[in-house]
Amino acid sequence: MLKRSNTALGLAQLYVSEFVAVAFKKQTYMNILYLLFTFPLGTAYFVFLITGLSLGFHLVGIWIGIPILLLVFLAWWEMASFERQLAEWLLGLKMPPMSREQLEAGSLLDRWMARLRNPVTWKALLFLLMKFPMGIFSLAVAAFMVILTLFLLMSPLMYYAGYSLLLDGPRYALTLSLAAFFTGIPVGLLSLHTMNFLAKLSGRFAVLMLGVSQKKDDPTLQEL
Repeated sequence: MLKRSNTALGLAQLYVSEFVAVAFKKQTYMNILYLLFTFPLGTAYFVFLITGLSLGFHLVGIWIGIPILLLVFLAWWEMASFERQLAEWLLGLKMPPMSREQLEAGSLLDRWMARLRNPVTWKALLFLLMKFPMGIFSLAVAAFMVILTLFLLMSPLMYYAGYSLLLDGPRYALTLSLAAFFTGIPVGLLSLHTMNFLAKLSGRFAVLMLGVSQKKDDPTLQEL
């Protein structure tokens, strides 16, 4: 019985230490930075791609649309390359290659045709378009968690500034403010874990969409 109790206590201490340690890990703040980039980058990708593709297909009949589409095609490949670098820099992921073929070999036409046949080209387009709603969701979750945490942590200051958390008067207001402050600490840590989880999902999505398909035992997927 005592052994079970010691084991349970050890597990509880481990979980608590892991829960608190998130605030002291460099990767946590790199993940947050990645999520913060998601919304502006996703908006820029979405506007550029939708505008470019719509304009290109609309003008195909008078041939002007063809170079526009080629330019958009080249641009989204470079955007996907940038996203791969961003995932490696900020999330610490090892991205799979974008193609199994050697695209530098052959003529210019051969390289273009190889990219058109490459499934990653079209998965990358979907990834770039999905980056916009993903950015909105990430921004909304991050803003909610940050505002809630700051509100709880600043409750004592609000009390001393004359703002009561109770509508019926200052009775128990100080106690409530202190309780809110101490509640804000685990809420803040939970916010960091939530953002880490969102960054992990985003990283998995980037690995799946911006590289060739990997086997289940591939170490790239095991890192996520």
